[in-house]
Amino acid sequence: AEAGKAQEKDKGAAVAEKERQKATAEELVTTEADKAGSLAKEQKAQEGGSGVGAPAEEAGTNAGQAAVAGPEKGVQGINVLPLASLKKLSKNGIPRSSEKLTVPADSFDQRLFRIFVSHRWLQPEKPHPDAEGNPKYKLLLKCIEDMQERGWIPSDDDKIVLWIDYACINQDAKDPAAELNDNMLRIVGMCDMVLTPVVDEEWESWAAHLERDQIEKDVAGTYGAKQWQDYWKRAWCLLEMFFAAHVPFTPQLVLPLIGGEVLNFVTEKKARPHVLYGTRESEKNEIAFFLVPLRDEKLEEKDPGNGELFSENDRQKIKYHVKELRISTMVRQSKTDEAVAAFGAFDVANVLDKLAEVHKEQCQFQQQLKRVQEALEVRRKDPKSSDNAVAGTLMTMGLVYERLGRFDIALQTHEEALEMQKKIHSHDHVDVARTYGNMANVHEALGDFDKALELNQKVLDIFTATFGHDHVDVAKTYNNMGLVYEKLGEYKKALEYYQKSLEIKIKALGHDHVDVAKTYNNMGLVYEKLGEYKKALEYYQKSL
Repeated sequence: AEAGKAQEKDKGAAVAEKERQKATAEELVTTEADKAGSLAKEQKAQEGGSGVGAPAEEAGTNAGQAAVAGPEKGVQGINVLPLASLKKLSKNGIPRSSEKLTVPADSFDQRLFRIFVSHRWLQPEKPHPDAEGNPKYKLLLKCIEDMQERGWIPSDDDKIVLWIDYACINQDAKDPAAELNDNMLRIVGMCDMVLTPVVDEEWESWAAHLERDQIEKDVAGTYGAKQWQDYWKRAWCLLEMFFAAHVPFTPQLVLPLIGGEVLNFVTEKKARPHVLYGTRESEKNEIAFFLVPLRDEKLEEKDPGNGELFSENDRQKIKYHVKELRISTMVRQSKTDEAVAAFGAFDVANVLDKLAEVHKEQCQFQQQLKRVQEALEVRRKDPKSSDNAVAGTLMTMGLVYERLGRFDIALQTHEEALEMQKKIHSHDHVDVARTYGNMANVHEALGDFDKALELNQKVLDIFTATFGHDHVDVAKTYNNMGLVYEKLGEYKKALEYYQKSLEIKIKALGHDHVDVAKTYNNMGLVYEKLGEYKKALEYYQKSL
């Protein structure tokens, strides 16, 4: 599993604003813990998830400490396509993954509007999702631009990203769909809207006698485009519709970004909107249709496991995801024990992990804690569950308690995880180091900086011995120690550690990597505190 990257907020000119952002973790995670809308505006996550064995993570700015590890992933490992790139840089309509126009979903410094594009490929035999002349690409852009003009979604292209399979999944992999095995629930969970473009050059043959209000009464059954009818038969398309309706969605988080009919839908339905936009709507200059969310009972009637597939090799993947849907439904209905009896502890615990990650991404930290506690209980009751899995769940729980500002419980939980890990591994194992790092973060949040430095030094010793001196994990640990020295007011020492971090990052990641920019930013803040304003500007400029 990959390390998460914490994000930083735009600084602004005022020193007071910079100081506010440099608040302690306690201030950041307790002030608005479950007020998702406020969190979207004011707070950036400090603790992206990572799997047991993933590298330490650092804060993007010195607004707080790093979160080191736990079996969280959040949006890590998921790529998205910026709308601006889709418009300006794509040479052949919907870009292929090999064009490398996507970026990591966790690399942005602000809450963006995320659109999941759910569609039936027009040329699966090639394979290519569009047809000659790129009609789907044109529909997609026209729909988005229409919603922007109407104020439904952000008007700024830089505030919108899309997830499109052809662009965001490695198409050169031996089995591209395998990438979805662990990510489907998380991908849909991070998105604020689902959009289905429907190419239909023969729309007049079925729509000429239908008024819009007639179609709106039953879009799923009345919309007569062949591509739409085929969409309802396709296993992947059905699966995406069900995930859109079933995966947790937080209306408050997206409210600041939407308006018009999208706002009305979200307010009324309390659900993730799924819109259909076809050639008919484009030609008639009409707005997109909103689909009624598919509810629990529809899963039996429209089971994706029985849907059509271009490759039967995907059948087991579809059935696995249907199982995830069934488990998530039972969890939502407070039937976790029944889910374990029906599907087994291993699969139920894994789904609980993923649901917890979705809740975290949506800033629902109390709900995240509930799911993690359930996962821990399921694993502890299961005689087949490994101690390593239990320890990993404890690590996650400790991170959630940190977000909620419950630092004493967080520390106890991390200590429990540490004791288990020392029994499983040697005392100098990287998992032990990461738990030391998590504990260091708590001590830093509590103002016990000497203890934080002591624990970070243990992390550094283990990482250096394991990975060598030039590894990015070592660089991140240097950065974390720099944060502590800065809070101690030892600015020269902080700069020394930031410089060590910077040199390794440039060597390992290159000059243009976002993590390099974050360290430049940290150094700029320290130079500003030292009154060396020209130097501060120099490093801020490098960060930009």
